[in-house]
Amino acid sequence: MEPVFSHLFKNDIWEVLPSGNKLLITTRDSEGLQVSFSLFDLKEYQFVWENISFEESWWISVYDFQGDVIVFQTYNDTQDIEARSVFGFDIHTSEALWSIADVKLNKAVDGQLTVTPLSGEDDSFTIDVTTGEEVVRVQGVDSNVSAEKDYKFPIHYESDNPHFETLSSFVLSKLNLELVGSCDYLEIPAFFAIAVNSKKNTGYNLDLFVFNHDGSLLLAKTLDQELKGLASGTFFIVGQALIFVEGKRNLVFYSF
Repeated sequence: MEPVFSHLFKNDIWEVLPSGNKLLITTRDSEGLQVSFSLFDLKEYQFVWENISFEESWWISVYDFQGDVIVFQTYNDTQDIEARSVFGFDIHTSEALWSIADVKLNKAVDGQLTVTPLSGEDDSFTIDVTTGEEVVRVQGVDSNVSAEKDYKFPIHYESDNPHFETLSSFVLSKLNLELVGSCDYLEIPAFFAIAVNSKKNTGYNLDLFVFNHDGSLLLAKTLDQELKGLASGTFFIVGQALIFVEGKRNLVFYSF
């Protein structure tokens, strides 16, 4: 495994979402109450755009990212998380395509979004996320969207899961490290990776270990340390790259 790219953000990485050959990264500045979004091109290994934000600077998040459209949601009432507005955003023009206020978001599948007006006067309806127009008959799977899904996420195991016990025994025998609480596990033909929670005198540590299938250690990285509680490993695979977040702010790529 070889390091091929890393980027240190100024604020904590909150979420990383892949779609096709793009990564959408959300960062949050808790002191300035500012949420920012960056889009990274995995083919060119460069940012399409960085650190954009919107008029609603804090109560905003990504609801869905498919193809060329990001669906953002904003929260109209912080006491009622069901009260939201939603808008579609074109990743190429960096412009809003459409917006709908005061709805409950039901689901987004294959480029279509189903919403329910909060007023209760109208039934749920489905829109095409590229246009914002209502879809009279819900279409089948879009093969172009489905073909883009060249990524894999780990499985999360709690301590009461039998697989946790197996992984705990393996980590203890290979690394002399006691796995506590939970872990994240991802296996592909080339290797398997485990994000391990362990407890030290200074707090909890979260480490990422990658092994080949004969049990040899290929990579060991500290994702976070001196934490007050358990954490979930932020790592996944896109194409031939292992991607993870190191120290909350550093986005790292390894090729394999």
